[in-house]
Amino acid sequence: MDLPALPKVELHRHLEGAVRLQTIIDLYREAGQPLAARTPEELAPEAQVLRPMSSLAEVLTYFRVAQEAFRDYAAVERIAFEAVEDLANDNVRLAELRFSPDFLCRPHGLDWDRAMEAILGGVQRARDLDVAVGLIAIVSRSYGIESAERTVDFALRHREHLVGFDLADDEINHPPAMFARVLEPVRDAGIPLTAHYGEAAGPEYPRDAVQALGVRRLGHGVSVAWDPAVTALVVEHGVALEMCPTSNERTNAVPSLDRHPARQLLEEGAPVTINTDDPGLFGIDLTHELSVAADVLGFDDGELRRVTANALEASFLPEAVKADVRERHFGWVDEA
Repeated sequence: MDLPALPKVELHRHLEGAVRLQTIIDLYREAGQPLAARTPEELAPEAQVLRPMSSLAEVLTYFRVAQEAFRDYAAVERIAFEAVEDLANDNVRLAELRFSPDFLCRPHGLDWDRAMEAILGGVQRARDLDVAVGLIAIVSRSYGIESAERTVDFALRHREHLVGFDLADDEINHPPAMFARVLEPVRDAGIPLTAHYGEAAGPEYPRDAVQALGVRRLGHGVSVAWDPAVTALVVEHGVALEMCPTSNERTNAVPSLDRHPARQLLEEGAPVTINTDDPGLFGIDLTHELSVAADVLGFDDGELRRVTANALEASFLPEAVKADVRERHFGWVDEA
């Protein structure tokens, strides 16, 4: 299949990890604090992860440069618009962008609600690009329970503008049960849950995310494959896996790309999807990840159709939106 030309679905893409290097340079310069790097090529070693690192924690340190680019509301709107523009340029026709209001706003003391308005403004400005976009709010676990509670309140205030809710960053020190009470209002409001578990920790973490939190999807979920009982649990509950092969290699979630369990889990009945995670941070796009799935993981054309169909089914966007996008762009997933 001609992967660049295929319409695509992206369920797991962080806004903070999707910032263009040139945009980072521009925003620092406009703020009167120009970086030493004058070109994207010069900035890349400081702001991108282009090889495997020792751990997720090490990879997260590379977010600092992009995080500091969210300097004002105009910058937030620009980054949101360009994120959708990049999706359109890669022929992604349905996408979910996730962001942590605390992580995004903290460096420059931005107001969370005004930042949300700016994100919505950027997405709205990109409305003619034919990308159906849903937004997901994230709890940054390492900021503590008070931040998590504040993020829940934020999500409830902006319920009409969000399609889902997520937990992210440090996994090992923040097991699912820690957030069961905090997330009760989100569940009660009917906001679908996904959570980053099974990326840096063992299979007990995704197991507990399914059982204690009632997640409908798992961010990454690599370690689901390490325990047949957890694999069976995910299959039984129809929990979609937002798998990101290049990210998983570079965070050391898998020892090498060719040992990534996405195809194994798909064969065992898990609703696997393929995503980028942080395309700006890793220097990739979704075409690249689908190429990895085909060329390295051994996905055939039928399996590429299945993961795309899985993503359409698992998306938190309204059913009417998904039906419209599927009718207009995704006839290829039903081809024999």
